[in-house]
Amino acid sequence: MSRCIIIAPLYNGEEREWLTPRAGDLLLCADGGYASAIRHGFRPDVTIGDFDSMPDVAVAGEVVRLPVHKDDTDMVVCLEEGRKRGYREFIAAGCLGGRFDHTLSCLQCAEDCAARGESLWLCDAQNRVTVLHPGAYIIPAIPGRKLSLLAFTPQVTGVTLSGALWPLQQATLTSRYPLGCSNEFTAEAAQLSFREGSLVLCCSADASANGTA
Repeated sequence: MSRCIIIAPLYNGEEREWLTPRAGDLLLCADGGYASAIRHGFRPDVTIGDFDSMPDVAVAGEVVRLPVHKDDTDMVVCLEEGRKRGYREFIAAGCLGGRFDHTLSCLQCAEDCAARGESLWLCDAQNRVTVLHPGAYIIPAIPGRKLSLLAFTPQVTGVTLSGALWPLQQATLTSRYPLGCSNEFTAEAAQLSFREGSLVLCCSADASANGTA
């Protein structure tokens, strides 16, 4: 499936192999993410934003300029632009690890994507994060990464996990206790299913592991 890749301002060259556009992919930049993309050798198709986080420089390619005073974040508008162009699989790089409100708002975007039947992965050098809705999933192991499952809604029921050091069978996870944090892959892929709620899936590395894959 073709992907819509979004480069945000904090992007610092990580996950290069995963993010390099393939045939049919769309590369968007959110505001100051344009400068980061150019610095690391990417050629953006479209740049979207109010440009409050980057100097007023010439931007190559298509530009969607937004007002500074608006309800939607640049990320929300990037996702909408991708949808207009037919994309349902999104990867956003450079949107974690800065202002916590920005990180949390991007996680809310991932929840909205899951509700729409789409996928949004948020990534940086140490993390790949998404939100899942009920169903069955295969999660490929990433060398050097831990596997964490955390409730995004008050309760997530029927959680069954195999291919991990601490498996689960019809478990209930709650947003008040991080039971599913820091698990480990024991197979080439973990098998996950659950019945109800929204689940944050994190594949994360310690800083010393550099988080590269």
